[in-house]
Amino acid sequence: MKALNVLKWIGIGILGIAFCFLVIWGVMALWNWLIPDLFHGPVLTYWQTAGLFLLSKILLTGVAPGGQKNHKKDWRKKYQEKYKYPCTESGQPAQPEPTAQV
Repeated sequence: MKALNVLKWIGIGILGIAFCFLVIWGVMALWNWLIPDLFHGPVLTYWQTAGLFLLSKILLTGVAPGGQKNHKKDWRKKYQEKYKYPCTESGQPAQPEPTAQV
């Protein structure tokens, strides 16, 4: 049973690496098809495309995995808390009515 589990994870790893190679190849194919003709840009090799892909990932998402996930939740929580109760005439949020606990 343990051997099958190990083989499963090895297979997932191989598929993940193959997917990365395929995505980089796709980006290279699109770049080399469009950029030289439209903008007279350079033709990229596979490794140049991999470096550009990695650089864009770092610049657009950061280095830390999942480092900015909590910011969205914090903003949503503050928004929901602020607008949880309707405003009164004075512009201040109304206080919740106490509920009777049985």
